[in-house]
Amino acid sequence: MSLTEEAPFDAGFPPPPRRQRPTPPSWLKPALTRQVRHLNDAVPLALAGVLGLGILLYFALPFEPGLPPSLLLSGLGVLIAATQFWRSRRRRWLSLVPAVVCLGFAATVWQAQDLGDHMLEEPAYNITVTGKVQNILWRADGPRFVLTALQFPRATAPGNLRTVQIKWRGSEPDADASRALLGQTVQWQLTLLPVRGAIVPGGFDFRRQAFFKGLSAYGYSLDAPRILAEGPRPRTESWRQTIRARFVERLSGDAGGLATALVVGLRGDLSARAEAQIRAAGLAHILAISGLHIGMVTGALFFLVRLLGGWLPRLSLRFSTHHFAAVVAVVGAVLYFTISGGSVPTQRATIVVAIAMSAILLSRRPFSLRSVGLAALLVLMVQPSSLVTASFQMSFAAVIGLIIAFRFAEVRAARDDRAPRRALNYVLGLSTSSLIATAATGVFALYHFQQLSLLGIIANVVAVPLTALWIMPLLMISVLLVPLGAEGPVLWLAQWGLEALLGLAALVSRFDAGLLTTRDWPPLSLFLASFSLCAGALLVRPFTALTAIPAAAALVIAMLSPLPLVVADRGEDVLAAQGKAPFIGFGTRAGSVYVAQGNAFASEQMARFYNAAVVPCALGTCVIEGNGDGDRDGPEIWLSNTPQVSGFLCQTKPQAAGFTLAAAPRAACGGNEVVDLRQIPRNQQRAFTINKDGQINSFQPKKGRIQRFWTIDPKL
Repeated sequence: MSLTEEAPFDAGFPPPPRRQRPTPPSWLKPALTRQVRHLNDAVPLALAGVLGLGILLYFALPFEPGLPPSLLLSGLGVLIAATQFWRSRRRRWLSLVPAVVCLGFAATVWQAQDLGDHMLEEPAYNITVTGKVQNILWRADGPRFVLTALQFPRATAPGNLRTVQIKWRGSEPDADASRALLGQTVQWQLTLLPVRGAIVPGGFDFRRQAFFKGLSAYGYSLDAPRILAEGPRPRTESWRQTIRARFVERLSGDAGGLATALVVGLRGDLSARAEAQIRAAGLAHILAISGLHIGMVTGALFFLVRLLGGWLPRLSLRFSTHHFAAVVAVVGAVLYFTISGGSVPTQRATIVVAIAMSAILLSRRPFSLRSVGLAALLVLMVQPSSLVTASFQMSFAAVIGLIIAFRFAEVRAARDDRAPRRALNYVLGLSTSSLIATAATGVFALYHFQQLSLLGIIANVVAVPLTALWIMPLLMISVLLVPLGAEGPVLWLAQWGLEALLGLAALVSRFDAGLLTTRDWPPLSLFLASFSLCAGALLVRPFTALTAIPAAAALVIAMLSPLPLVVADRGEDVLAAQGKAPFIGFGTRAGSVYVAQGNAFASEQMARFYNAAVVPCALGTCVIEGNGDGDRDGPEIWLSNTPQVSGFLCQTKPQAAGFTLAAAPRAACGGNEVVDLRQIPRNQQRAFTINKDGQINSFQPKKGRIQRFWTIDPKL
């Protein structure tokens, strides 16, 4: 028999050495095992974050990308990911991540291209518009009519407008006459105005928000519309308007406006003072219909059905009442979503409730990062532009923060179940939840609104139970009684709770020391803070400590980011200069920002941008001393909107840098460092800095011209 017959040949050589992977330390293995198990549950949230990167890439471009290349790129990425999906895990993720990024980018391009170039750029005066009244928004100074299906005479067509919002400045009709226009095709003599852009560099872009909402322009009219054709009223909108009318009629004062905001999402009946007090008290989340309200409605329906099942033992023994309760809760969530207006937080909450109740039907755990991740994926695929809105960011941030905290709280031992102890645990849990939600959304509030109410943590301990146990149940019952006309007694009881909530907001808003204010933050800080929050949701202990690195970097970058010295905007007629202002403060804003020209809205934007109190310039002229002796460091500057004053300042202060929105006399200001802001294109803002030698420089000049659907082509 040969050596190789019926046996493997072995010449006595040792096997080739295999490359061994480094093994982690023994103390780290349990944490890595938990991390891998946790990532399997958090895959939808991770994919939502990757999808968001593609959406952010779209908004970072200086031009409008085309749809065919975007679809081709995303299709190629999906094809590559499909071929690598069933191979190794590394190849799967290396191909899946760029594919999802391309999908997010293509989805945003699709949404923008579907809306098209519909924004009004120039005012259109006294034109005849034919359109359908789709919606009515109520304000303290009168209703706003939203017109769609617009038609214009060929000679005066201002563009491809989709939707306009009209204020009737003439003899305003009463509420019944206004509601009668809902769903009607009307002809109206209008003056249309373009939506304003950002007031300050990098500030909130109102035009971009209006573009993705489909709002093309604002307008007003002094004449009454002429009804051309009577059409069927939209059922959902008609029902919302009916509920709003009953609430305002039955409830007195701001209670009616608050009830309308809580149920149908129309905030216009709430006075500006009451709304400001609610925001200053840290209770603004109660006005925005979100997970809190959806949870109240669905939770009440779920436990009500379970309670009824407990009263009927034969029924509960024959059928699974918790399955029936889950179905009723989902139906209630969808109905509430329909009458509330369907905002992004409401979409997220409805999707989460639907997933949670589906998990109950499948006997699975309903609350996890998987449900939140699936909700984020669905919202971003349907409305990709919602990623850059404050409502989306703060809504998901609050939920993710609560889930992270709940994960840490699961290791606690069981507590005493006696009634006093349960009541104490409820108060403590509510306070802790308020603290966690405030901490999770604090960075987003500081970025978007430059302020955060710290006393809101205490106010929510009273406001949330008051809303959940008293106000919302009574308001929901009153909605069911509206068709019968019997909602009066229930609303009378709800009025007490609404007045108590308004009184709480007024009381807390008096304490200015509880208001944390800050100046404008760069977008990079927001990105790092969002990354830190998502990483905290994806990592487990002890790796969660690593999330402090991007969070600290976000704060440092915000503190070190420079701000322009002078801001000017010809479209808004704004001219302002920064004095001394702190990065962060408590209560009333310290420091000063000098406004030589600008309305109240622009002044408020400047105060938030610089975190400073507004100092109006007398007669439109301000002289700000420098070199450390005055209100700021650096050379002396002056602002003016009068030619004669500009010439006088050029002669008396030849070393100072000047800015004027009027003509600068050449004879007096020929050799001075003066910027004549009339050269700025209309509807554009400019920002400037001044070096130690007194030379004026542009603040962060952009390379090339940014051309997006929502930008305005600059014209002199």
